[in-house]
Amino acid sequence: MNFAPSLDKRGSTRLTGAVYTPGKVAAALIGFIAKDLPARRLRILEPSVGDGAFLSQLALLLPDHDHVAVDIDEAVVELLREKAALWPPSTTLHARDFIQFGCERIETGVERFDLIIGNPPFIRKHNFLDSFKAALVRLSIATDYPLANLKNSWAAFVVASERLVSDDGIVAFVLPYEFMTVSYGQALFGQMRQLFPRIDLFVSDEKAFPEIEQDAVLFVGTKAPRADQGVFIQRVRNMSDLAGAVEHPLVFTQDSALALDLNAYLLEPRIMPLLRNLQSKVTKFSDLATSAPGVVTAANDFFILTDAKVESHRLERHVLPILKKGSLIGRSPVFSPDDFLAMSKREPCRLLHIKGDIEALDEPLHAYLAQGLRDALHLRYKCRNRKNWYEVRLVERAPGFFFKRSHGYPRLCINAANVYITDTAYGIRPGPGYTIRGICFSFYNSLTMFFAETNGRFYGGGVLELAPSELRELPIPYHEPTDSEFAEFLEVHQTAAGNPLPILDFGDRWLAKHPMVSKRHLKDIRAAWVAVRAHRLRHSSR
Repeated sequence: MNFAPSLDKRGSTRLTGAVYTPGKVAAALIGFIAKDLPARRLRILEPSVGDGAFLSQLALLLPDHDHVAVDIDEAVVELLREKAALWPPSTTLHARDFIQFGCERIETGVERFDLIIGNPPFIRKHNFLDSFKAALVRLSIATDYPLANLKNSWAAFVVASERLVSDDGIVAFVLPYEFMTVSYGQALFGQMRQLFPRIDLFVSDEKAFPEIEQDAVLFVGTKAPRADQGVFIQRVRNMSDLAGAVEHPLVFTQDSALALDLNAYLLEPRIMPLLRNLQSKVTKFSDLATSAPGVVTAANDFFILTDAKVESHRLERHVLPILKKGSLIGRSPVFSPDDFLAMSKREPCRLLHIKGDIEALDEPLHAYLAQGLRDALHLRYKCRNRKNWYEVRLVERAPGFFFKRSHGYPRLCINAANVYITDTAYGIRPGPGYTIRGICFSFYNSLTMFFAETNGRFYGGGVLELAPSELRELPIPYHEPTDSEFAEFLEVHQTAAGNPLPILDFGDRWLAKHPMVSKRHLKDIRAAWVAVRAHRLRHSSR
């Protein structure tokens, strides 16, 4: 039973960044760790108590112990205090910022806990309050953990809890799936591997939090030495039933292969040596080209206009062609002038480009900018940090572009229309000896697509995203196509109708001629791509 206002009344995400945990998930997690807890009266800490999902289950399953619950939301804590009779007799509630609470105890060393359990809040760096930033600095100093890697509140909760747990205790948290995918999550994961003799990561085939676009894992770090030490993926059908988990011990090779190692539980063990070898030896994107994010307007609806709006405001002299997002282009990997012309008839694709102080601008610009002032655009963070709030910095047009987010499969295209791009894409510039046509042609094959899935991260709706560093590390076996090969490549994309299989069939035919890849290898690589892609898309509604 939960005692704070329900999700339908409060919304799925609290202002403090937390998502309330289903009671069945809390009960399942407590049930899993209970058998490994020290055999004594325990001190149990819940760092972000929220609606009491964990506390209510602890009251049922571990009542005869000392409980400490913390939450930054005073209203939530007050509601829990009103239900004090429902909690274990020895329960203390604190309306505190947990990071400050934890730092006080880490610095003095006066209080440690045998079990730390809960669902830490999810707050991204750009939403940190000044007080929380100060708490993170304090935590970084107290734990000697790099401040640069504390990019989300949940990471700080893990770092603090590891220091607060007893030498034979357990930390058990609901964490976002990006713990296993983003760079700062993987850095934290690497640190925790050194500090906990055993780590269990529960990954479900169903979504832990159906109401939000965020996938989750259950992290259980056990300090007590055990015979079966290491990191284990526990694959379950859903997070409410952990008893039927299928255990996969993880083998770690080197830091550069961590993303691949973390996906090994989805793959046939026999193909891992092949994948590791190809990852280390095949030409990478960074060997072929450079990439850079596109134009950041800070207000696309204002700065990117339709042709009709340009005409009505008499701004023809002040606009440039721009591609706003990947969903606007067709199926061809070549974005042509005709494609742009067709797009301009239905979509905003004219970037307002203004240079100069306000008094030097013409009357149509004055009138249009006045509308932006009425909408308080000049007060937006990125706008107010410009010399003139309306001056959008251009990023030079590139021969190709790659869309950082995708659904069915990633897209890399040739910019034959010579348009600007927004920061939904990265501009691609070939290095010496390579062409954008060759890079585009070489991108679409099972090997590159497989590593796009493992290198990137995904969200609850199945959206795949690659950061610049993840794009740079993609293996791309380069092949410069003949004119006839490229014509066939274009035809395959047009007739595939969004289905990646014929596209990859075409790419794999020339890839089979690569000295490191055989037809037998390609069959295994394709099966690996299918497995990791299906895992990403398992929550998608498309």
